[in-house]
Amino acid sequence: MRKFIFILFLAALCALPSAAQSICFWTNDADAVPVRIYIDQEYLGDVTEAFGEQPLLDTPGCLSVDTTPERHSLTAVDKYGRIYKGWSGSIRPREGEICYLQLRAGKFRVEDRDNYDFVFLAWNPVFDLIDIPVRHRVIGGLVEDLDPLTDNGLMIGMGVAAMGASAALGVAAARNWKVEDDRFPYVAVGLETEYFSVLEEWRNVAGFRARFGNLGGVSLMADAGLAVFPYARRSNTAFTWSVGAGLDYGGFSFSVRYKPPVGQSLDTFLYGRLEYDWWISHGFALAFHGGFGVGGYGAKGLFDKYDFPFGIGFLIRL
Repeated sequence: MRKFIFILFLAALCALPSAAQSICFWTNDADAVPVRIYIDQEYLGDVTEAFGEQPLLDTPGCLSVDTTPERHSLTAVDKYGRIYKGWSGSIRPREGEICYLQLRAGKFRVEDRDNYDFVFLAWNPVFDLIDIPVRHRVIGGLVEDLDPLTDNGLMIGMGVAAMGASAALGVAAARNWKVEDDRFPYVAVGLETEYFSVLEEWRNVAGFRARFGNLGGVSLMADAGLAVFPYARRSNTAFTWSVGAGLDYGGFSFSVRYKPPVGQSLDTFLYGRLEYDWWISHGFALAFHGGFGVGGYGAKGLFDKYDFPFGIGFLIRL
């Protein structure tokens, strides 16, 4: 009889509904909102505002939901279609506690849609307007998977290399500023093609360069043209441009190039570039370059990835 009563008691416990547990999703990434939230691949709502500190449950702008105290899968996607990669992807809420989950800035990544088809059903993110590349290939080895904001050893090395190159070219430029060379100074225009292997972006641009000094000098440059995304979901191009400044010795130059994310041109990069200009004649030169730096997509994307662009072009002296 006691055994029978115990079995009935266990059955009654199992029949009781699980207590709902509260989860509050919030973010400090103003560039990402609205952020769509999915639990167990079911869309629940959006985080619509960014907060400087943790908000209270049910604060307008965050997303507060109730769920059962068992393990659930989580997915968050920002307005650009980037998937949040700053968590393990699952959660088991604790009974009697409110779970606050922060979607941290800089942790949204471009991922292959085939793995997140439930996210993109009947919904097109902002990035679909320019259709940026999908992370479906491994290019550049392990460097592609490093986050410059957390895996900053390589960034420190890049900074040291950039300072060393700038110092060396700076000394050479200062010492040889008045050493005459018939190649310099000059103002030139030209065409250039370069490839960012990690961002999967191919830039074809027209450039302008003003070179001051003599054998040693400084230069200012700018370019504009089309960026091609060969591995995008659809073939696509977007307007691109950049500006830079460099230190020079003879045909060698070390410059810093920057492109902000503006308008429909949402790619962004900052990199150091070592270049050699081979003046075949007084008025024509071939230009070869390689570089290292960081880049990504969106206003918060500058430090998304490491990259190592390289390219070739030509200059025509005006």
